[in-house]
Amino acid sequence: MPFSGRKDFPSSSRRSQRIAFDNFEVDLRSGEVHKNGARIRLQAQPFQLLGLLLENVGEVVTREEICRQLWPADTFVDFEHSLAAAVNKIREALGDSAENPKYIETHVISHNRTSGPE
Repeated sequence: MPFSGRKDFPSSSRRSQRIAFDNFEVDLRSGEVHKNGARIRLQAQPFQLLGLLLENVGEVVTREEICRQLWPADTFVDFEHSLAAAVNKIREALGDSAENPKYIETHVISHNRTSGPE
């Protein structure tokens, strides 16, 4: 289930420390998100995921890439639950929804396998 930042997000790079879109401003250096000038609370891990998505606007970011970027290799977590919680917190902070996404899309990839004759 990869994720992508919708085209509504601006393109960005780490050189640009402040990213503005719609009524939001994200400061990658300070870890703050503002809407219409008012600070929105967002925990560290959801903020890191938001930063990763903003750096890859319009691109699909795989679950594996998210895992590599957000969790060190020697960390043991319930990845599925942690990722879902982080995405939900971002959506809540931005007023986004999974049913009608404006900023973050979830892409479900179906895996198919063929088996040869035995």
